Amino acid sequence: MKKLVVSLVCLAVLFGVALAAEVKDPYNIQVKKLYSAPDENSNLLFEVPVEVKLLDMSADNNWYKVKIAFKMGPFSYTYIGWTQIPVGQIMAEREKASELAKVPSPVLEEPVAEQ
Repeated sequence: MKKLVVSLVCLAVLFGVALAAEVKDPYNIQVKKLYSAPDENSNLLFEVPVEVKLLDMSADNNWYKVKIAFKMGPFSYTYIGWTQIPVGQIMAEREKASELAKVPSPVLEEPVAEQ
């Protein structure tokens, strides 16, 4: 009986350590559906038959860590790597262009005629 209790306590501790050690990815985003427009009500063009997940982003938002996994018969393949998509650079250029568009042009004052 003591061995059973000790075994259960050890199993509980190991299970707790395993759960605590599990790293949760903040960007664990699944990419499965491609739409015709950036709206969920638009037409579904293609449903991706492989697992594609966004795992992480670089500080400048130009590099993304991606997991791609698929099965072919009894074999499964998983690839995790970084891909460059210059979203950060594009967003910075758009912000710069919008800032330039917002700069007001100087207003010329007309002289007031004296009476």
